[in-house]
Amino acid sequence: MVDYTNESVGGAVFRVLRLRARTTLLRWHDGSEDPPSGAGEVPADAGPSIDWASEGLAGVIAVFNGGFKKSADAGGAVVDGVTLEPLVPGDMTLALNNEGHWRMGVWGAKDFPGPDFGAIAYRQNLGPLILHGALTAAATSTDWAYWGSTWPDSAGAYTSRSALGVDREGNLLYAAAIGHVDPEQLGTALLRAGAVSAMELDINPFWPIMGASRAPLHAPGALPVQLPYAEHDPTIYETGWERDFFVALAEPGPWACEWASPGLTPGVTGSQAQLLSLHGTACRAKLRKQTTSTTSTTSPG
Repeated sequence: MVDYTNESVGGAVFRVLRLRARTTLLRWHDGSEDPPSGAGEVPADAGPSIDWASEGLAGVIAVFNGGFKKSADAGGAVVDGVTLEPLVPGDMTLALNNEGHWRMGVWGAKDFPGPDFGAIAYRQNLGPLILHGALTAAATSTDWAYWGSTWPDSAGAYTSRSALGVDREGNLLYAAAIGHVDPEQLGTALLRAGAVSAMELDINPFWPIMGASRAPLHAPGALPVQLPYAEHDPTIYETGWERDFFVALAEPGPWACEWASPGLTPGVTGSQAQLLSLHGTACRAKLRKQTTSTTSTTSPG
């Protein structure tokens, strides 16, 4: 379901986590503080902690950070029928549907995410880092301020960075490094991991967080595969966190069985909870035991 590599670019080492499109699904969660929402506006399934009553049934296999704060004006966020930040044309967007499938593309582009995709969540964060299998002009520009304000200010373009990409097989790639890296290094690490499209996520030492389990977690537990030197243990997502984040879950082994939520009802305004349940003709089959594998690769900087 999940594996990771270590990609070395210009002296920086990026941990790249890959979620297999066939055997995992993805959910997005709002933080307790950001993106801000009204009291009770976001259902528990998309709240500031893993929803163990729903997501725990499937089994948590990985977690990782989301994007910039709302105050950065870096893009929009929508979940469960609630618009937390308006979507911005031209920004790179990750769309998730009720089956936990993902699509990445530029908001406003023709056929993205597609009329039949049925998205229940969107997260944007600036423009494309990788598009059509190549770094964008912005990724290699010396105008690094486009990719966010670094801390401390003296860091210039160099700080801890994270990003999300999709490869040719449709697998999802999370990449991050804690240290002094620039946007071009971040994008290059994802290209080497096979990404054909990508968007930057949160930056600076305090925010990139990643964890993966060697077996699906159905209750709070250890996430031993982590981002080296991160400020926080990824188990913070199990009980509640102030910023938005993603949760990857395990799909059943049988092809004719999958986890899905109801989807959004057309014409209905306001929040619509998206609790997961099994759908398909083979859902009584015993779920396959699945693990997280480890590989390590080193590329010249």
